[in-house]
Amino acid sequence: MRIALVSTSTPLHRQGGTELQAESLARLAAARGHSVFWVTTAHPQGIETEEKPGIRTYYLKGTDYRMSRKDAPAWWTASAAKLARLCETEKIDVVWAENFAGLSYAALPGAERRPVITVVNGLAILGEIESNFNRVSSLRELAYFLTRYAAQTVFYYIPRFRAMVRDSELLVGVSRETVAALTREFPGSSGKFKVIFNPVNTALFKPDPARRARTRAELGFKKEHRVLMMAGVLHKQKGALVGLRAFAKLSADHREARLLIVGDGPELADLKAKAAAFGVSEKVVFAGARPNQDMPFFYNAADIYLNPTLRLEGLGLVTIEAMACGLPSVVSRIGGTASTIEDGISGYFVPPGKVEALADKTVRLLTNPELAAAMGAAARARAETEFSEENINRYLELSMELARIKK
Repeated sequence: MRIALVSTSTPLHRQGGTELQAESLARLAAARGHSVFWVTTAHPQGIETEEKPGIRTYYLKGTDYRMSRKDAPAWWTASAAKLARLCETEKIDVVWAENFAGLSYAALPGAERRPVITVVNGLAILGEIESNFNRVSSLRELAYFLTRYAAQTVFYYIPRFRAMVRDSELLVGVSRETVAALTREFPGSSGKFKVIFNPVNTALFKPDPARRARTRAELGFKKEHRVLMMAGVLHKQKGALVGLRAFAKLSADHREARLLIVGDGPELADLKAKAAAFGVSEKVVFAGARPNQDMPFFYNAADIYLNPTLRLEGLGLVTIEAMACGLPSVVSRIGGTASTIEDGISGYFVPPGKVEALADKTVRLLTNPELAAAMGAAARARAETEFSEENINRYLELSMELARIKK
């Protein structure tokens, strides 16, 4: 099968969950003998085409992954034209689109294009609005939310989301909660919605004592230290400050506890300042942003994973990666995170934003290593069964069905 994959960014542009998922889909489809043609925004160094085994990536000149209001029209025009040419010259069978990336191509008349499967990584329209409201922490941000953000939602986001549902042949939600949100908001299109969990490389993300020893030594952790970990882009929606507050609360009574934060973002400077204000700077390691292929080293250095997100996540890839590495997790139950761990079996859920609850559940794991080990083993088993790379086969099955129908 010949697959066109379209996304506005790749891990080269930024290391977000959507970008990593797109890379996994391309790699796994190519590994199974399919040809993948990936269309994305301009390369930072101006490269126009890149070849990897089974994958050819096209970086469209004059486009920008940040998709500002000024730059977005160039993407819509260039991506639709490029996909249309590829479908003709490369005999494409199906188009996989990340979120809104394939909108302009999907809007072409049905007879002039190949079937489109859109991957939805959020919780539909209301979920996006609620997530952005959860970012508000000042009167200035509230004013922005009620004015410019509200206008963008009404005139940009909602019409495009409706067009995405209308014009795509199928929409894949990355969690049960994503599909439930789509069904509530678009009940007339429910037959288009399918759940496929994000695939994670459980051969790369796995428990590894050698990695653990090496990384803990490099980071300065001692044998007796119990390491909590958070990872991701550091902005308010991800709740890292909630995690830091919980750590500060428990650290006085649990002197063996340490906190490892992997990632970068607009909240980094504030988090460092808050760590100093809470008196825990010497117990917190900020490791910065790291390539995804290096993340198994950091998960293995940890004992417990914290995901205190305030965002209505589509799924939460970092939690899945931590599970695959055998870590028990304490996770905000919000949106698609409910599809990750099993509460009380492979970790604990807590209400989003509740510092006390996050600290309490974390202490349960800190003070009971046997329980933490059992939950970590259950997490690894769940990652192998529910989130393995075999999930790509469902994408391929649906694509073959659509390609046959279209022909």
